Amino acid sequence: MTRPLLLSLLLVSTLAHASEKETYYNTRYVETEADRRRAVFTETEEPLPPFPTADGWTELYVSPTYPGQLLISRDSIHPAADRTVRYVLNLRPQHGGTDNISAEALYCADTSFNIREGKKSAYKTYAYGDPVNRRWIAARNARWQNLGGRPDSAAAVRETLYRIWCHDGAPETREGLLRRLDERGGKNAASGRQNRKESD
Repeated sequence: MTRPLLLSLLLVSTLAHASEKETYYNTRYVETEADRRRAVFTETEEPLPPFPTADGWTELYVSPTYPGQLLISRDSIHPAADRTVRYVLNLRPQHGGTDNISAEALYCADTSFNIREGKKSAYKTYAYGDPVNRRWIAARNARWQNLGGRPDSAAAVRETLYRIWCHDGAPETREGLLRRLDERGGKNAASGRQNRKESD
């Protein structure tokens, strides 16, 4: 191989390598069908879960100032086909009163800025529970609500669920969701105080 030809090949190789390094994206990435499906959120319709039993609740830790108890039905927790987490919540007042039961879904965005689909982490309430007659009442104008917003007790509840399931990516199996619940559900407060259910 002549010297000029060798130098030309070396120059072309160097320029190609330099131009590839100057791009802001991976030029070798090939998008798959699974990637394309993940890029578009299509909500899955599911029947409402069975109404929870009176003793089927697990308490979650929210904060030292949270007024009441945040309870979740372990039996209701499962991943849906649309990559949301489905579950049944119970916001129990601190000094008695009626349980506030709801069937919900939590969507965990892949990133904080989900540019391709534009959907942020959000939750949706499908139905409210009637604990007296043990039946569901469909939510009127049910819609997805982005997480965040006003720092009230409702936002604190969803932040707790986000912390449990969305940090580090949502697990894709029921077993993974339950494991996260056990690991991050706050069996102990930051002070080391046991939650109310454990201390009873």
